[in-house]
Amino acid sequence: MKDDAVAPVVAAMLILAIVVTFFAAWNAYYVPSMKAQSEISHIKEVESGFLRFSSDINTAVSLKKNMKLSEPIPLGGGDFTFDPVKSGGELKIWNASPSGYMKLNWTNDTGSTSPDHYSSMVKFSYMPVNNFWQNQGYGWSYGNVYVINSERNLSTPLKFERMEDVKYELAKSLVDLEYVPSYTSPGNCSSITIQTINMMPDSRNFRISGNGNGMLNLDSTVIFPPEQVLNATRLDLGITAPAGRFNAILSDSIDDSVKKTLTACGNVQRTNPDPSPREIQLTFKTYPYPNMTLIHKATEIVIGAS
Repeated sequence: MKDDAVAPVVAAMLILAIVVTFFAAWNAYYVPSMKAQSEISHIKEVESGFLRFSSDINTAVSLKKNMKLSEPIPLGGGDFTFDPVKSGGELKIWNASPSGYMKLNWTNDTGSTSPDHYSSMVKFSYMPVNNFWQNQGYGWSYGNVYVINSERNLSTPLKFERMEDVKYELAKSLVDLEYVPSYTSPGNCSSITIQTINMMPDSRNFRISGNGNGMLNLDSTVIFPPEQVLNATRLDLGITAPAGRFNAILSDSIDDSVKKTLTACGNVQRTNPDPSPREIQLTFKTYPYPNMTLIHKATEIVIGAS
C-alpha cells in the first residue's frame, strides 16, 4: 500500500478519535455540570417562592381581611440550551393536625352550650422528582420554612441553625380577644370579640405534580355575619396543638389577651385562675348589668396548589 493512501485514513481516524473524546467529555462532565447548575438555580427559585408565600400567610393572618395571594413555584428544572430534559416535582398541602390547634365553645344564660369550634392549620411541601442535583425539597409548618432531604428523611429550619431556635411568630396572631367597656356600668364590659383563624387545604386543589410552573394560592375570607351569643355566661378555650414551642407561644399569647380582658372587665372572671395554659375558662357575671355579648369573628384561609 502506498503511503499517500494510508495518510488520509490515519488522519480520519485521528479526527474521529478527537470527536469521540470530545463528545465523551461533553456527556461525562459538561452536560451533568450544566444540568446541576440549572437545577441549583431552580431549587433557589423554589426556596424564594416558599419564603414569599410564608410572608403572604403571615400578612393574611395578621390583617384578617378578604384577600387573594399567590406565588409561582417552578416544579421542574435542570434544562439548558443543549439538553431541554427537565426534572419534576410535587406540591402537596394537608392538615397539620386532626384536632387543629384550638377549640372553643360558649354557654348562654339558658344553659345551652355550643358545639366545639375547631381552628385548624395546614402544612405544605415541595418534593423533587428525578432531580439532577440532589433531592432537596422544602416544607412549611406552623409559620416556618424547612429544608427537606428526602434521601435521609431529614428536615432542618431554613432560617435557624437548630430546631430549638425556631420562632413561631405566627402563633401570636392567630387568636385575638377584644373587649368593649360598658358605658352604663363603669369598670365592666358589654361585649367580647374573639377573632380566630381557620386554615385549611383546598379540597379540590391540594396537590399538583409535573415539570412546569406550579402556583401556591391563598384565599382569605372573613365569615359574615359573625356569630353572636347574647347573655353569654361562659367561654371555654382549649389549646389542641401538639406539645412544643408553638403550643407554648400560642398559649402565652392567648393568656396575655385574657389577662388584659380581666383587668379591664370587672364582670369577667377566670374560673380556673392557675390552670394548665392549655385550658382557659372565662365566666361572665350576670350582675351588674349589662349582660355579656360574645362575638366570634372567624377568618378562613384556604391554601391550594395549581
